[in-house]
Amino acid sequence: MSSLTLRVVVVMMEVPPRNPALQRGPSSRRSSGHMSLGVHDRRMSSTLNESDSSIDHLDNGRYHPYWFACCAWSCFILFFFIIVILFACITYLALLKAGMPKVYVRAFNVSQFEVDEGSQKMNDVIGLRLLFSNKNDKLKLLYGPLSIVTTSEDILLGKNNVDGFYQMPLNDTTLDMIMTANNVDVNTDAADDLKADIKSNEMVFDVYAGGNIGFKVGSLEINNVPFLASCNQIKLMDVDFGKRPPCDVKLFSSR
Repeated sequence: MSSLTLRVVVVMMEVPPRNPALQRGPSSRRSSGHMSLGVHDRRMSSTLNESDSSIDHLDNGRYHPYWFACCAWSCFILFFFIIVILFACITYLALLKAGMPKVYVRAFNVSQFEVDEGSQKMNDVIGLRLLFSNKNDKLKLLYGPLSIVTTSEDILLGKNNVDGFYQMPLNDTTLDMIMTANNVDVNTDAADDLKADIKSNEMVFDVYAGGNIGFKVGSLEINNVPFLASCNQIKLMDVDFGKRPPCDVKLFSSR
C-alpha cells in the first residue's frame, strides 16, 4: 500500500519538459514584436511615400498651368515693350529726317591757285556760298558749329569753320566764306590738270559740311544730332550759270 502510494506521488511530481519556444523568455517575445513592428513601419513608410508622391504629382499638375500662364504673359509684355520702343525709334527717325534742311551750292570762285613745282606745295584762295533752307512750317532748326571742307580730285582746296546759328520755320540762310590752303603737299601733275580745268571752266569739286543739328517744336527740343551734307561732283559751270546743285544730307553721318 505504501509502495503504491509512493509511485503515485512520484508520477504526479514529474513535470513535463518545457517548450523551447517558451524558454526564450520575454526578450525573445520582445524581439519578435520588434520585428513585426519594423515590418509594419516599413509598410507604413512605403505607403506614406506613395501618398506623398501622388500628392506631389497632383500638385505639379495643379501648378503647371499657372507657371505656363506666367511665362506667356511675361513674353507678351516683353514683346509689347519691344514693339513700343521700335515704334518710338521709327517715329523719332522719321521726324528727324522730315525736319532735315535742304543744302545747295550757290557760288564757287577760285580767286588764287598757285603751285610751286620745286617744293610741290600749293596755295589757293576760294570763295564758297552755301544755302541752307528750312522747309518745315513748324520746326525750328538749331545748328552747332559746322566744319566745311572743299576738295577736287582728292586735292584739298580749303577748310573753314562756321559758328552755330538757328533757322526759323520756312526760312533760308546763306553762308558765305573764304577758304584758303597754304603750303599744302600736292602732286604736281594732278595740280596742273586741276589748274587747266579751272581755266577752261570744267572744274569738278566736292563740298562737305558736317556738324550737329537740333530741332525745336514748341517746348520739345532735340539737340546734338550728327549730320553731314555731301555735295559731290559739283560742276563749276553749273554753279556759274546760276544752277543750285543740291547736296545729300544724312543723319548720324560724318566724314
